[in-house]
Amino acid sequence: MEVATMPVWGMKALAVGPGMVASVVVVAVVLAAAPAPVPVAVVIVLAVVVAVAYHGACEGLAVAVVLRARRLRPSERDELAAVLTELCRVGLGPPLVELRVKRSRAIGAFGAGRRTVVVSTSLIEAVVLGDLPSVQAVAVVAHSAVLVRKGLTRADLLIGCVSTPWRAARAAVRGFSRWGRRLPFTQAAWRLRAVVVVVAVVQAVQVGQFGLAATVGSIGALSYVLPVWERRWRDLLVRTGDEGVVQAGLGDGLVEFLRACPSTDITRARLRALAPRGLRRPALRMVTR
Repeated sequence: MEVATMPVWGMKALAVGPGMVASVVVVAVVLAAAPAPVPVAVVIVLAVVVAVAYHGACEGLAVAVVLRARRLRPSERDELAAVLTELCRVGLGPPLVELRVKRSRAIGAFGAGRRTVVVSTSLIEAVVLGDLPSVQAVAVVAHSAVLVRKGLTRADLLIGCVSTPWRAARAAVRGFSRWGRRLPFTQAAWRLRAVVVVVAVVQAVQVGQFGLAATVGSIGALSYVLPVWERRWRDLLVRTGDEGVVQAGLGDGLVEFLRACPSTDITRARLRALAPRGLRRPALRMVTR
């Protein structure tokens, strides 16, 4: 008997929904406190930005503004000629998928919108220098292209725009957390945050501040469940991309790339899933005469 799984849209809503709701609430509160002409102008600007981010015809402009990713230069197209040819052969390259470039030190790629895959400048440099074989580069780009073709990144540009306040707040909190880890008892206090939340909720209820109690309780609950929802969504993207790469006949390149990556629990799990079932490594035996 198979266990029913949550639909893909439901998993993504759980992973990104809280951040979008929090961002909308923050913007609404700020606009409510602003002078009368300001909210109207801001709402108009935001409506235009959201429309551009969501409309497929404006995807190139949205990618350039939101992700700061540019088109491939003619020289870069020549350098990636072998990669682009192989991607087109399996239906994961131009014109179905448009490649753009973003400056980054990481060798990788990611999908955005309906038909865009953004590759890093470091990936192109690694291909040119021979540090990244073309077969591995094809697998890396194809992984993101599979997600784009399956529509799993369709609304990511819109989500990125709407969630800007949430992402900025999380970046600030993470920076403070990295600094706070040096202080004694910081990690223990974070693990015991449930106790602090329960005490705060009880005190708020006792004084009749039920709205504050609900807010504090919700924030405390989200601090536990949101990382779980985000991890499940990331795992789904990784698994879907890996399966699509294998179906396109590019699994060997992906395996070679992952073996060259740092060995982590996630990398090892992906390699085990990509390995052909029933394939056993030859056992080493002592040979004597």
